[in-house]
Amino acid sequence: MTEENTTSGAPTVFFTKQPILDAHRSIWGYELLGGEEKGGLYEIFPQKESTVGLSSSTYLGLQEPMERGKKIMVGFDETGILTGVPYALPPANSVVRVLAGGEVQAPGLEAALQTLRQEGYQINWEVHCDRPLPDALYAPGDIFSFDLTQGKPDLTLLARGGHPSSRLLARDIKTHEQYSAAKDLGFALFQGPFFKKPEYVPDRQLGSNQVARFNLFQLLEVEDPDVKVLAEAILSDVSISFRLLSYLNSAWFGFRHNIQSIDQAIMILGWIKLKSWLQAVLFVDLVGKEEVPREVAALSLQRGKFFELLAKEYDYWGYNPNTLFLLGLFSLLDTILGLPMDQIVELLPLEVKLKAALRQDLNNEYRPLFELLDSLEIGDWATLDSLTQNLLLDLNRVKAFFAQARDWAGGFFTQIGAAS
Repeated sequence: MTEENTTSGAPTVFFTKQPILDAHRSIWGYELLGGEEKGGLYEIFPQKESTVGLSSSTYLGLQEPMERGKKIMVGFDETGILTGVPYALPPANSVVRVLAGGEVQAPGLEAALQTLRQEGYQINWEVHCDRPLPDALYAPGDIFSFDLTQGKPDLTLLARGGHPSSRLLARDIKTHEQYSAAKDLGFALFQGPFFKKPEYVPDRQLGSNQVARFNLFQLLEVEDPDVKVLAEAILSDVSISFRLLSYLNSAWFGFRHNIQSIDQAIMILGWIKLKSWLQAVLFVDLVGKEEVPREVAALSLQRGKFFELLAKEYDYWGYNPNTLFLLGLFSLLDTILGLPMDQIVELLPLEVKLKAALRQDLNNEYRPLFELLDSLEIGDWATLDSLTQNLLLDLNRVKAFFAQARDWAGGFFTQIGAAS
């Protein structure tokens, strides 16, 4: 088998996974947002399919973060809670997000929530300024989340909860400044796209290892490359050659015999396919071992694969799939490296128009693709629907590509991390 296993024989399920950071900027957990809207909440699966989908979700990249002690937050409406759908998730790692404060509460909801708590689940309340949370529903240890763009929150909730284990979660944090402001208010958990935004480090310089990776990227993009010279360049870097061979010999590929050398890998796979995987290996090696940069790197891999799949499906755009893979792969390098993108693009083997796209120039032709990607990553389903129509894309195909890219990136990062 020469194709990577992206789904392990399981059906593709669409959702976007958003990290939740704590006050130390470590990853506390992930929230899963899907495409079904009920009662103000976005559900991952239609109600009748929820239990099956959640219980078979280990291939979705959830098992690995759970093993690292990370929480998984999923939204459920009252019907889902009353019918026991949250029990498909393991209690020690799961947070049930519920919308409270409506005029009518479903009979039995309070008892159902108490049973969930007793089983080890945490409860997250979505608090709205104009809809107070009924006192009877919340309990010590619950998490209270606020969208700070909707008004000033009631910060007396922690005292009302009566327990120091209760925490405040700030939602939809877009900038590092908003993160700092929420932290000063007493919030302990933070969710939103701010983690993708760059923070420039004054006088930051690339290390020799990082410069070497950029040089290899340049070699890979030479027209009609001398494969033997490239193989020697890869072999001269022990870290890269070890990671690449470990990855290719992993269960992810399932080759009958181990690949012993770069030359053999080229012979079996072909240069074009090996080149794509080598680009990803180089990128991961460029990032380092810190938790949040590696999360951003995994997202970058997902972006690259999504763009590649989109270009292959809609080839009438005339975009080169490998070129779009690099565009997505490099799109968050300023965040990862703490350097301005203007400086980074000079090191990249890309055309002028691609560099303009990475700099986010307003008139670059790839801007609609990044807008599409942004709507998927933040769970803006209304914008996603509008963009797919404007770009003449099939919404279900777009969702399927996003899910496939997510699974591929998660599997790649897990395998390459194991070779570290």
